[in-house]
Amino acid sequence: MKESKERHLYLHCFSGASGDMILGALLDLEMVSIKELEGELDKLGLEGFRISAEKVRRRGMTGTRLVVEEKKESTPPLRTLGDLLKLLEESSLGEQLKNRAGYIFTRLARAEGKIHGVSPEEVHFHEIGALDTVVDVVGVLALLDMLKVEKITSSPLHLGEGFIQVQHGTLPLPAPATLELLQGAPVYSRGVEGELVTPTGAALVSSLASSFGPLPAGRLLATGYGAGLKEMDHPNLIRALLLEEEIIEREIREGEIFQEEILVLEANLDDMNPEMYPPLMEKLFQGGAWDVSLIPLHMKKNRPGIMLQVLCSPPFLGKMQAIIFRETTSLGLRVFKGDKYYLRRERVEVETALGKASLKVGYLGEEEVNWAPEHQDCLDISYREGRPLKEVYRLVEEAYRQQKKKGEE
Repeated sequence: MKESKERHLYLHCFSGASGDMILGALLDLEMVSIKELEGELDKLGLEGFRISAEKVRRRGMTGTRLVVEEKKESTPPLRTLGDLLKLLEESSLGEQLKNRAGYIFTRLARAEGKIHGVSPEEVHFHEIGALDTVVDVVGVLALLDMLKVEKITSSPLHLGEGFIQVQHGTLPLPAPATLELLQGAPVYSRGVEGELVTPTGAALVSSLASSFGPLPAGRLLATGYGAGLKEMDHPNLIRALLLEEEIIEREIREGEIFQEEILVLEANLDDMNPEMYPPLMEKLFQGGAWDVSLIPLHMKKNRPGIMLQVLCSPPFLGKMQAIIFRETTSLGLRVFKGDKYYLRRERVEVETALGKASLKVGYLGEEEVNWAPEHQDCLDISYREGRPLKEVYRLVEEAYRQQKKKGEE
């Protein structure tokens, strides 16, 4: 067994959560400077704003208040989801950060669209398109990377109550979009008047936290407080606790199987030139898709068609959507959440009479249960040596059996 250490961020949402509060709390840990944060935000290529951080008091407790100030001479445009995904794509941010931000913006778009009865692409976001929300989402993700946080959990979220005035009129609190984003998360309310959890805060916490519950065990590295805008009867703060956990790495026990969350994207197509499918698949794989399938269908009006099915990790949702809508004739897309279960696997190289090739070997605990030659390796040998592909497969399989036998002797 091996021991390693992992940084774990715990969000204590006793006064709810908003994007600027989370960003302030991460800065309040005093492990990353605002100058370093500004350097990452500059990669967005946006102008017309600046950020500042100041220490403020909320009912006797001190925290960091993060403010995004728009320059008066510039009026930021209302942005759609497509605008935001394009902004991310054209930025010089890291690919993983782009994908995670795209996933969060897409969830915000879907929540707002569902509440107002329009598609995510049609929503002109007064909240999501505002500079402060873009800065909050990208800033939080950038700070998490700089802090080397590997795991995030959260307390149940304290929701406010009452009413709020927005572009669409008067809405009850918690805001409908906030509740949509927090489906499945533990929440509560204790009679506090006002908006404690904003849609941006809800999107960040529900997208990033792997679980909700009490403070976990770990060595406390730092504590930070992010301040909300308003003074309330209680300290209007969110608390961030950075912990170091000891992780025991052990060999997989018999019967243990890995699990990972997965998204399934589907679109039915009946009016697309078949010549467009190969480059579409290539771009999806290059964008981070795990798998891409083209499934024949018999559609309405007796038309033959194709169902495009894409499997990907949740943070890649935004990128997959952008590729599908740009590269296909589809006007809509279905997205399903699921779980992927898989075996521990190893790549093993063997020497054959025709050259080296690799195999994928799958283990259930310590038991080898599946193995298969790497297709591309075998195909390369087949072309190079002028031998049938099935013969190359047999040679690779036999070489692996001999190699195993020698190892057992």
